[in-house]
Amino acid sequence: MDELPLTKELFIDIINWMPSKYSLSTINNRSHYLKKIFKKYKILNKETMREIYRTFKHPQDKACIVMINRYCSENNIDFFINIPRMKYKKAKIPEILSPSEIELMIRSAPRPYDLAIRCIFNMGAGLRISEIIKMSWNDIRWIDWLSNQKNYGVIKIKQGKGGKDRIVNIPQKLMEDLYKYAKEQGVLNEFRIPTGGFIFDFGGNERQGKNNEFIRDNMNKIDDNWKETYIKTKYNWFRYNILQKCCEKALNKKLHIHQLRHSRATYLYEYEKADLASIQKLLGHASMDTTMRYIQVDLKKVFESMKDTMEL
Repeated sequence: MDELPLTKELFIDIINWMPSKYSLSTINNRSHYLKKIFKKYKILNKETMREIYRTFKHPQDKACIVMINRYCSENNIDFFINIPRMKYKKAKIPEILSPSEIELMIRSAPRPYDLAIRCIFNMGAGLRISEIIKMSWNDIRWIDWLSNQKNYGVIKIKQGKGGKDRIVNIPQKLMEDLYKYAKEQGVLNEFRIPTGGFIFDFGGNERQGKNNEFIRDNMNKIDDNWKETYIKTKYNWFRYNILQKCCEKALNKKLHIHQLRHSRATYLYEYEKADLASIQKLLGHASMDTTMRYIQVDLKKVFESMKDTMEL
């Protein structure tokens, strides 16, 4: 079939199909562009495809057409349209922070957010801000670590990007300091094991209240739009009160919290000599290409490693 009628029924069907295929942020983004296409056009064919290409320059417009192709394929609808290449700016790769800069960020942040920055950078190959906001005391495997406190810790990162879970390591010193913080917060149960809701309250209130505990315990049941708004609100508070007021002032430069994740992946590869497959697993990437965009190799070190190569 060369043409696809863009009906209200098809729009609703695609919207209902999307949650099983994409993350919440992707759904919100694609829904916006999908609505634009369905509102402006009654049919999708070669002619309207050229019109879309001329008027909608954003890559997400292209992604919406790719999504329509995929929906049709998976639902046995005889339709496929070729998509012309769209020119768009290459994504800017975050600047890698040096170990001394990260240490200065940690020292400049007030307690307990210095500990939160350490968690973002040091757990696995680095965490996303949404993952640290949702992290609870129950996510850490305390029993295993308490039986051997000289060992590293383990935490399950729940509902990361794309709704995927993954297991990552926690350095031994960080585990010790998290346990001390748990004692201070009074979240140890009768067996001296930390339990309860969020580890960090990104809202300025150092002690975790019952509202936070309720939200964390019911995070899977909460409406997705509300959940995204909650995470965004907490991140905005952290960005303004910790990142901008403390860390940027100390380093005298603009910062983005995702720089820590890129920096951690690069650090593991360059300094710890971790293999790429391990870094990919810890980051939770499905593609090695994505992992490679996180790692920035120092050109001077490349030249140094090649200094003894022989000329043919």
